[in-house]
Amino acid sequence: MNRTEFHDVINAPKERVWDVLFHQYGDIHIHNPTMVTSTYLQGGTQGALNAVRHCTFSEKLFLDEEITEVRGSESFRIDVVKHNLPFVKDMAAIYALRAVGPERTELTMTSFNSFSPSFMKFMMRGQMAKNLRKHLFGMKVYAETGRIVTKDNYAEIFKTYA
Repeated sequence: MNRTEFHDVINAPKERVWDVLFHQYGDIHIHNPTMVTSTYLQGGTQGALNAVRHCTFSEKLFLDEEITEVRGSESFRIDVVKHNLPFVKDMAAIYALRAVGPERTELTMTSFNSFSPSFMKFMMRGQMAKNLRKHLFGMKVYAETGRIVTKDNYAEIFKTYA
């Protein structure tokens, strides 16, 4: 699979960032402006090993992701278990956190994906990276301020917060 890594420093304690990413796993839509809705599946109520969330990007596009590995409050892995995204074959991600101060956390997100046909990686790479950057920016704003970031307010928040 193709691998892309993103790094950011969030001005919030590691526990706050972990809470947003892991414990609020099924509510990713409140800080990911590329998603319309997200919800837990299989009776889940918070992030945990084997928790599954259903995410919608539009009326037609969706994906289901499962937490497949957890390492304390240091990192976790998610694997896409079902989706209807065009040309995407497989997707996964690892979120890793490291405290770099009492109110600062370094987040590393490693994204893995493959495409079918495989040459589509050259056409899809830019758009996928742009969407992941929006997600991470929204998560940073939400973790630092509690402000919900959606498709409708993303541009305004990005202009004033970035």
